[in-house]
Amino acid sequence: KSRTDDDLISSDPISSGPITSPDSEERSDSNVTRHRGGASTAVSEDLDHTQKNSGDETPDTDKEEEDLRRRKAESKRKGTKLVHRASFKRDRVDRQYDKLPWLQGAIGRLLGLKMAPVSIPYHRRMETLAVTLWMTTFLFVGITATCLMIYLFLYTQYWWMSLFYLCWYIPDRTVCNRGGRRVMWFRRMPIWKHFRNFFPVHIIKTVDLEPNHNYIMCYHPHGVLSAGAFTVFATGDQFWKQTFPGLTPYLLTLEVLFLIPFYREIFLCTGAVSTTRQSMDHLLGTEATGRALCLIIGGAPESLDSHPTKMILHLEKRKGFAKMALRHGASLVPMIGFGENDVYDQVDNPKGSLVRKVQDFIQNILGVAPCIFMGRGVFQYSLGLVPYRKPIYVVVGSPIQVDPVRQPTSEQILGLHSRYKEALLDLYDTYKHTYARDPSIPLQFV
Repeated sequence: KSRTDDDLISSDPISSGPITSPDSEERSDSNVTRHRGGASTAVSEDLDHTQKNSGDETPDTDKEEEDLRRRKAESKRKGTKLVHRASFKRDRVDRQYDKLPWLQGAIGRLLGLKMAPVSIPYHRRMETLAVTLWMTTFLFVGITATCLMIYLFLYTQYWWMSLFYLCWYIPDRTVCNRGGRRVMWFRRMPIWKHFRNFFPVHIIKTVDLEPNHNYIMCYHPHGVLSAGAFTVFATGDQFWKQTFPGLTPYLLTLEVLFLIPFYREIFLCTGAVSTTRQSMDHLLGTEATGRALCLIIGGAPESLDSHPTKMILHLEKRKGFAKMALRHGASLVPMIGFGENDVYDQVDNPKGSLVRKVQDFIQNILGVAPCIFMGRGVFQYSLGLVPYRKPIYVVVGSPIQVDPVRQPTSEQILGLHSRYKEALLDLYDTYKHTYARDPSIPLQFV
């Protein structure tokens, strides 16, 4: 039995109860505890004894029982109710490899190749296929199509095909700054449902967003490929409408991605647009309302700091989003994707290291961060480009109301920036004990 859209959408769990708890890679979805409208129904017999109250779920550590006893003793001593924790479960072999340095863990996984069982349900195979196609499109479609067009133009009698595409490409290259070109049937394709269910990606809505306003919804952290932001804002039109009716989502990303031949056509179909000032002015500068622009504040530099054991946000020097919100009176909405940094492992690259210097050099030239990341494979769980099956909880905070100022001063921009930082920190502290794999990881602004 596969997940439905209702299983991936939840209101504030602190006020309305627990949400879905995804299980490990090898277990079928019949062993998942489902929650609808805040009321939980346990369908896994071997988890019944841990679901007697909302605080019995334990984090994904090697000391789960010790951690649970400590939390129960602390709540009893303080006389408070045990705080609900989303359950994170992982294979013990993966835990062992994760304790090792990145290179040793990669070699260990490769030598001890762990194959996927043949009896995995059909829908899980479809989920893996959907994510694999997504990764293949991102990494290979652009360069493959470009080489093919050059070959056709120079070495075959079909040179006219390349010429026709070039005639289309040149005048259309700025459409990403003019609202994009979304294709609704493409956003509603069944493959996106399998894509969401792979991790799975959940939306936790803390408040309703009124459709008579425009919103700049700021997503943190960037992660390696921003799987949570892409899933929520660029796929599954019906999935979005169930959560935020009346709002039109736009995923904002680097303009350079819309210069890649053929890949740009696929990306534009999802409703994505560029992050340029021209693009945001076009979407927010008209009298239309009900537009939700997803802006990944940290950008490419933040992806280089995306590690499962860190929560580093590049925010101190990024104030352009605050200025844009003031100019158009758009409300700022903080969002945190708990688990975004967990879907890939990345090579250790501390500031000042040779690896980081090379990555920064390439990023300054191309605008795209060359992350050296590792996931799993299609038919094995040890090594590959497919992300790990780890849940992503996208918590949408309360909007910060902003009065329009045509020419905002530096003081007004800094003031709004400070308000946003405080709201983001409060959102993280409120929900990290529920959705973070390790709540002890501090939120760092750089």
